Amino acid sequence: MRAVPTKYFRPLLSGPCCLAVLVLSAFWPVGANRGSELRHPAAQPLPAPPRQLESTALERFSRRVRRYGYDLGKQGILVESQDGRAILAKLNPDIPLNPASVMKLVTSLVALARLGPDYRFITQVYGDSPIDQENRVLPGNLYLVSDGNPLLSRSELYRLARSLKRRGLRRVTGDLVIAGPFTINSSNNPNFPVRYLARYFRRTGIRIDGRVYAVPKECVGERLGIEYLSHSSPSLRDILWKVNAFSVNNIADRLGRALGGAESMREYLIREMGIRPSDIHIEKPSGIGRSRMTARATIQVLHCLRAILQEHGMKLQDIMAAAGVDNGTLRGRFRHARYRGRVLGKTGTNSSKDGGVSTLAGVVMTRAHGPVFYAILNNGGGVMAYRRWQDEFLRKLIQENGGSAQALKTRPKSHLLKGSSSWHPSPYWEGLARIPAYRRKIRRRSTRPARTSEIRSFSAPSPA
Repeated sequence: MRAVPTKYFRPLLSGPCCLAVLVLSAFWPVGANRGSELRHPAAQPLPAPPRQLESTALERFSRRVRRYGYDLGKQGILVESQDGRAILAKLNPDIPLNPASVMKLVTSLVALARLGPDYRFITQVYGDSPIDQENRVLPGNLYLVSDGNPLLSRSELYRLARSLKRRGLRRVTGDLVIAGPFTINSSNNPNFPVRYLARYFRRTGIRIDGRVYAVPKECVGERLGIEYLSHSSPSLRDILWKVNAFSVNNIADRLGRALGGAESMREYLIREMGIRPSDIHIEKPSGIGRSRMTARATIQVLHCLRAILQEHGMKLQDIMAAAGVDNGTLRGRFRHARYRGRVLGKTGTNSSKDGGVSTLAGVVMTRAHGPVFYAILNNGGGVMAYRRWQDEFLRKLIQENGGSAQALKTRPKSHLLKGSSSWHPSPYWEGLARIPAYRRKIRRRSTRPARTSEIRSFSAPSPA
């Protein structure tokens, strides 16, 4: 804090001003103390702590763990009402454990918070200039710009090359530049799309005189010329339901890369969602590997997910599967009529890490407390045994809290997630299509493919 120069106080230390200061100072401590009492945090009413309820379901679960010789310190359980006023069960809620694929809920939270449920990933194709229709040549570079579509496949890259050829392109005098977070199929290797795209251009008969390489999206922002084609993904809400219901690892990892990577996601959760740094460690957005998360942080993620979805008029069942109702990893669990549709969850399984991992987190419907959040993180034991105990624990929990409430209302969902099957032409092509000579030209099919050139380099050019 900067010191205030004493010259500003000198007029107050002489004459009538001095007397006024003395009178005010005599009453100042009383007023100051009263004001400080009103501002002191201890004077404000504190929220009541949540009620801790006894749970026979938890006691039975703990006995089973000890009977099988598993470490009770590697089990994390927390069941909490949605208003946070009651804790129905608690066991080691602050011990970081391997969440396995429950980590996909974290990826879903960051994606929804940053992008929104209606977001669609767009992949666009640009050229430096119009195509020379007489010689079928693009003078300059061809750009493929992506924002990280996690569903883009090799077949769609092949459709891209064929679409450009059908529209008259036979040669690119410059480079083929792939910009942005760009992945295909199950690979996160940035060189894979470069190699496949170069291969498909050669196969379809489009010659690239320059190089084929990948760069960050920011490197081409000011160099884009004319848009040729575009490709859009399904909405983010449909992608997330597919990822969570079927626990699709490669889509989750590619989505995490589009969000900036595991460490960027963790920093966002700590900064924006208030999760403690010691409560979460993300190795991969899909949960594969040795990620760590506490049961308390898992419940906090569910609270945040519910709040964000409510802002968009959605519910948790729009991105998570209902057990015994929806297709996916929970299709065969809780199929009895008493529980079907009353348990919403995300499963996690990894038999090769931490001595065996099985996890489950979501919402369970009870009569006494309505929908409640639950997180069950089981490490260091048999996966199949843990699954049976998880199901039994939730059934007993429902029974001791008034029985099962009304089933969750779910919207019809397809287990097939289809993206755009074609590359949509831009207004540039629509303008050309009105020219009769161009229409006749693209109808003619070549009897022999054009000669292709070898791609000399797959590395990005060194900066100038």
